[in-house]
Amino acid sequence: MSKKLEDISKRHSLIKSIITSQEVYNQTQLVRLLKQNGIRVTQATLSRDLNDLGIVRVPTPKGTVYKVGESGTQSLIKSRISEEVISIDNNEQLIVIRTFTGRAQGVAVFIDSQKQTEILGTIAGDDTILIIPRSIKKMKTIIEQLKTTLGIT
Repeated sequence: MSKKLEDISKRHSLIKSIITSQEVYNQTQLVRLLKQNGIRVTQATLSRDLNDLGIVRVPTPKGTVYKVGESGTQSLIKSRISEEVISIDNNEQLIVIRTFTGRAQGVAVFIDSQKQTEILGTIAGDDTILIIPRSIKKMKTIIEQLKTTLGIT
């Protein structure tokens, strides 16, 4: 995993930890709490993180606080990922996924995070992902698993 992805993963984990362990009323407070834990983040990045994590604002008697959404982050991410994929195609040996420009790396990271044992790895460009299957004998199964994973019907 790249350093940038590790940083994002660490930041996401810390955000969820903070939000589940105490009441956080606004982004300014959350930025300050992250900074106290050694993470510097801009308001724009934090907004994207909250959105990516499915964090919602919930009214309480003391005010509106952040909570992890009921639907969970995986279903939110899957619905977003499905909007990024244009097509899935294959030949006898490889699978190619086409995405909108600039979206391939994020989709590839999501595929990799699913740790499908039948996939050896992914290589992502700007709008294309190359998927290397462990065995070409299971190509149809892998493609069906990918469609399910990516929320494509």
